Amino acid sequence: MTAPLTHSHRTRAGRRRTCWGASRWTTSAAGLALAAGLGLAASACDADSNSAQTTSPAPPGADASVRGTITYRERIALTPDAVVTVQLRDTSYADAAAVLIAEQVIGSPGQVPIDFDLRYVSDEIDDRNVYSVSAVITEGDGRMAFTNDTAYDVITRGNPRRVDMTLVMVEPPPELAPEGWSPTDPDRVEAPVHATDVGMIWEGSTVSRSSGYLHVVFVTSSEDGCYRIGREEAVRSGSRFEVAVTAWVPAPVPWAQDCSERDLELDAIVHLGDGFISGETFEVVLNGERTFSFAAP
Repeated sequence: MTAPLTHSHRTRAGRRRTCWGASRWTTSAAGLALAAGLGLAASACDADSNSAQTTSPAPPGADASVRGTITYRERIALTPDAVVTVQLRDTSYADAAAVLIAEQVIGSPGQVPIDFDLRYVSDEIDDRNVYSVSAVITEGDGRMAFTNDTAYDVITRGNPRRVDMTLVMVEPPPELAPEGWSPTDPDRVEAPVHATDVGMIWEGSTVSRSSGYLHVVFVTSSEDGCYRIGREEAVRSGSRFEVAVTAWVPAPVPWAQDCSERDLELDAIVHLGDGFISGETFEVVLNGERTFSFAAP
C-alpha cells in the first residue's frame, strides 16, 4: 500500500511575457552555441516589442468574441515568419466533421504569451451545441511547430468566453533536434526525486500489527509541467529495502522547460511492510544511492 503524496502549490500572480534571450541560457560554449542556433540575442525582447503583428479581419456581422492567450513550455523562440491560426468550431458530434465557425490568423506574432481575439457571429451559435477553440503555430519553413492537445470548450453550456491555451510541441527547429531524435520520442522521462530527508512512520499498537512506512521529503520545481508523480515502491530482501521514489520530468532535449529551480517541497509515504518485530534493524537504499537505517519499535 502506498499512501498518497502530500502536495502544495504556489501560485504566481500576474502574467509574464516569455523572451528566450541570451540571458536565459548558460554562458558556457554549448549554451552560447544553442542561443546562436535559436537566432536569439540579448535584444530579443526589444525586437519582439517592435514586431509588426498582423491579423486577419473579422467575419462580416461579427458581434461577439472569444479571447485569450496562447503559450507553450518549450524554450524555443518563434521566428518573424511564424503564423498562429486560431479556430472556433462546432464540436458537438464525434462522428461528424467539426464545422468551422470563425478563424483568426496572426502573422509575426512575436513571443508567447500571444493574445488572440476571435470574432464570430452570435447568430451562428446554438446554445444546445458544444464549441471549442484550437490553435496551431506554423513556422516559416512550413513546420507545424505547436498545437493544442487539450480541448478548450467555450461559449455554451456554462463554458467561458476567455481561455488561456497551452500548446504542445509538434516539431522543433531542425537545427536543434539531436541526432536520432523523432517526433514520436517521449516528452518525459522517469528520474529519481531529489530527497532532502527520510524517516519512519509506524502504525499499530502491537508487534503483530506494526506497519512501517518510509517518509521521504523531496524538492522539485513549482513550475507547471515540471513534475508528475512517478513510482513509489519498496522491495524487501532480508533486512534490506530497495525503495524507489521517482517523478516524470521533461526529457533532456535542448528546448526542454527549465525545471532547475527547486522551490517546492513535497513528500511521499511508501509502505514497507507489516508485522515488524521489535528491535529488528533494517537498511533502506533510496533510489540506489541514499542509505537509511532504522530499528522496529
